[in-house]
Amino acid sequence: MTIYTVAPGETSSGATISSGNELIVDEGGKVISADILSGGFEQLLQSSFSSSGTVQSGGVVEFFDDDVTSDITAGLAASATAFDGVTVSSGGIIDFVSEFVESGATVSLGAEAFVSQLEVLSGGVLLGGPGDLLGPNYIVGLLSAVAFGGADKQDTDVFIYSGGLADASTVQSSGILTLYSSGMASATLVESHGIETILGGTGSDDIVQSGGLLDLFGGSESGGTVSNGGAIYVSSGGVVSRTEVLRGGAVVVASSGAAGGTTLSGGKQDVEVHGVASATAVLSGGVEYASSGGVTSDAVVSSGGQEIARTGGVASGTTVSKGGVEYISSGGLASATSVESGGAEAVLSSGGDAGTVVSAGGREVVSSGGVASGTTVLGGGTEYVEASGTVSGAVVDGGGVAYVSSGGVAVGATVSIGGKLFISSSGTANGLAVAAGGQLTDNGQVVISGAGTLAGTLLGSGTIAEAGDGDLVLSGVGAKFAGGAVISGGTIELAVAKALGSGYVEFVAPSTGSAVLQIDAADAPGPGGTFANTISNFNSSGEDIDLASIAFVAGASASVVGSQLVLTDGGETYKFNIAGTTAGAYPVLSDGHGGTLIDPIAAASHKAIDPKVLAFAHATAAFAASDAANAALVSSTSPAAQTPFLHATASTTFGRS
Repeated sequence: MTIYTVAPGETSSGATISSGNELIVDEGGKVISADILSGGFEQLLQSSFSSSGTVQSGGVVEFFDDDVTSDITAGLAASATAFDGVTVSSGGIIDFVSEFVESGATVSLGAEAFVSQLEVLSGGVLLGGPGDLLGPNYIVGLLSAVAFGGADKQDTDVFIYSGGLADASTVQSSGILTLYSSGMASATLVESHGIETILGGTGSDDIVQSGGLLDLFGGSESGGTVSNGGAIYVSSGGVVSRTEVLRGGAVVVASSGAAGGTTLSGGKQDVEVHGVASATAVLSGGVEYASSGGVTSDAVVSSGGQEIARTGGVASGTTVSKGGVEYISSGGLASATSVESGGAEAVLSSGGDAGTVVSAGGREVVSSGGVASGTTVLGGGTEYVEASGTVSGAVVDGGGVAYVSSGGVAVGATVSIGGKLFISSSGTANGLAVAAGGQLTDNGQVVISGAGTLAGTLLGSGTIAEAGDGDLVLSGVGAKFAGGAVISGGTIELAVAKALGSGYVEFVAPSTGSAVLQIDAADAPGPGGTFANTISNFNSSGEDIDLASIAFVAGASASVVGSQLVLTDGGETYKFNIAGTTAGAYPVLSDGHGGTLIDPIAAASHKAIDPKVLAFAHATAAFAASDAANAALVSSTSPAAQTPFLHATASTTFGRS
């Protein structure tokens, strides 16, 4: 190969460059009437001038570091083309390296074009075609329909600066399109491991697929589509909006990144490390994740879509409907979720949820260590509290239903008029309130620590336990209840007839204070009658039966006859079926409010009581003003306003051995 050179200031005339040879015309050099034959090569450097020359079919002329001021197609010439005095015959090749495309000029990429390091100035155009764009290129004008990169191509960088626009171009493997501040891209196709990077610029309607990556560091992208292995990564103040993520596509919203209005149709969006996403539509096969400090808000999940809050992620204001599911687990949190018809929310291991509203046809499931607070179950909605799940402060409104199954716990729930709560075997409700018109089916355990009211319909065969210092009032319809009331502290008040149905009452000796069964007039036995419910283990001081409607008469007494405790008061008898361990004695006192109090003395410590002491106690209680007795003789083992006088003399015995 022979290389001919024309130095600056020199002139070459009439040269013929044949196959395999090169003519290099340096800056300021001049060539007149050079003929480049097939296989020959001519390079014209900046400010070079060639006149009357020709490039024949198969020959190549390369313009280097010059200005393009008129429209030209790089690569194979389809017909005779004139450029800077050079005539390129059909089949000849024009290449550009380090050229400036001036305003009003268009460079098109023809077949077999070799174009690199272009600077497309404002008003200039680089138009795509079958040729290749190589090397770094700088766009202030328009890049239109240009494809660059590819598995068999060298690395190609295209930089879009302020005022520049990449329109309908394609970035493939080894290609990188970078948008700087105020640079723009529209309808870019990023595929086959190509990369589009937005650094303060703006992209719109871009398509990312087949391993392509759109990386937003502070810029914005709107209306894009991601599918089939494509991904958008948003961080550092980047914003992506109105993106459609199809099957196989992914959007990652990380530190300081934001996404708004994403539609997930089979793809996924992962919001993490303090990224923020809002108003996501999660459809069939789509999944939105909130994790590691990521926050999502106002998502709509339906048609088989899923939203998952986990490991420190937060989801707020989500609406779940029509086959959508929201999962909260492993340290994830959700708040103000709305679960509508066909939707479901699952609060699982270490997940937390607050303020969910479950509407008709929706359901919430809390299990496996999940915790939900403040749930409202509206008419037609359902809440399930399963093994190791806990709900607190739930409100079951009219037509709503809540189920607490084995291992589940409901704390502080309220069942409103028309609401229903079902507690299965080994399920627990603590601090429950049931309004009149509500329904409680208790086949597990209801525990009240303090005051409460069960005014609705009571069903089932479980237990109702009062363990605090308050008054638990049973004032509903309990005729079909077959369980039991367990009193280890405070008071259970039977305010209506058949308040416990066919159930039983069991006493557990309180460690402090008192355990009281208060039987109001509607449920009390009449003279000569028998109380409807069996009383078990009524045997210790601090345990009391308060017959509020049976007036205390001095000399009243109670004794065990067979399997009954018989109260004799004012010449009338009242019977109570008893079971379990009995007491050594059952003194009868005034309850301080005109009613009658039966207060047992534990058999172990009171095997014998001096009848004179009992008579004195009874007489004193009969003649003392009720307020005075209560104020002066308070015992640590009896409730306020119900302290029997006998407790003050409980240590008096006779018949020492």
